[in-house]
Amino acid sequence: TIEPLAKRKQKAIICSKNLIERGFGIIEGLEIENITSAKAYEQKLTLGKTAEENYRPDGGESLYDVYIRVKEFLGFLSTIDVKGVVVCMTHGGVLDILYRIIMKEPLSSERKWEIPNGGFFLLERCKSNFKIIKWSETSHLNSGGMLDEY
Repeated sequence: TIEPLAKRKQKAIICSKNLIERGFGIIEGLEIENITSAKAYEQKLTLGKTAEENYRPDGGESLYDVYIRVKEFLGFLSTIDVKGVVVCMTHGGVLDILYRIIMKEPLSSERKWEIPNGGFFLLERCKSNFKIIKWSETSHLNSGGMLDEY
């Protein structure tokens, strides 16, 4: 997804495992609404527990695991000497944790901020601290520009 922008701006791409979406292990890809069988009911109970900070489904990650990954990535960004803009592409769950870290929201709190698909999120770094400049900006999606059909 980032490759066309990097190519146009002649910039390098750094891939980081710290920005991948949360692994849900044995319940990966399940949707609560579509669960009907008895086995799936057990999975539904497991899925419901994933909002708990330290609950880790078999083969998956807890919210706290993702929190640690995102903190590590912010630490990495704090160490690199970059003048200008760093573009990061990631998933909604990572953005949720990023917001919680910067705004000092506990992992256990209910999400009250939007994370729309295709949204734009602008952060500013001052030494090792980060500040949110824009959150969930979507005006670019209504600009009449590029569409999937092209």
